[in-house]
Amino acid sequence: MLAQIFGSNARVKIMKTFLSKPEQKYYTRQLARDLNLQVNSVRRELKNLEEIGLIKQEEAKILSEVKETKIKTGAKNLKNEKKYFIIDRNFLLFPELKTLFAKANLLSCQDFLKNTAEFGEIKQLWLSGIFSGDGSAPIDMLLVGKIKKDKFIKRLQNLEADLNKEINYTLMDEAEYEYRLEIHDIFLNRIRQSRHLKIINSEKENN
Repeated sequence: MLAQIFGSNARVKIMKTFLSKPEQKYYTRQLARDLNLQVNSVRRELKNLEEIGLIKQEEAKILSEVKETKIKTGAKNLKNEKKYFIIDRNFLLFPELKTLFAKANLLSCQDFLKNTAEFGEIKQLWLSGIFSGDGSAPIDMLLVGKIKKDKFIKRLQNLEADLNKEINYTLMDEAEYEYRLEIHDIFLNRIRQSRHLKIINSEKENN
């Protein structure tokens, strides 16, 4: 759908990458490798996005900055990269684009959500992160209940293929969830305080 709106699947992949993690900086070859795109195609789209003001170029301050990126991403061909790209949060349409891409991710999630019974008895299903547009959220998906992990993983892989993105998820049974809730677990509190959607919710308390 977004490719039809923006006219290029490569452009959508690159925009989705920048918008999902606005604080992250990216090198051209790193994007080509991570998104399975041709380097020339990435260069062309980066130039287009820079011209409209969505992203900006910055000089790599020191060589160790490039080395750090290589370590974090596994990239091997960054030795000649002297500039990286980062999203410009001051871009006029930045909030709207972030919301649009989050909603597009939700649309892609519809088939997955319709078939949750296939992989267990789900008591709670929360969507955050890439589905809510909250880049600071610790995860994208939380499921609580009796979950058949192998069947869940299979369905999740289909969703990740549709989104062209790895989904960060956490699975808990009800006992673990209640225990974490009782002890005010930091990780669970971060999830609950992030911008999120409760798709399935059998939680007794009101929050």
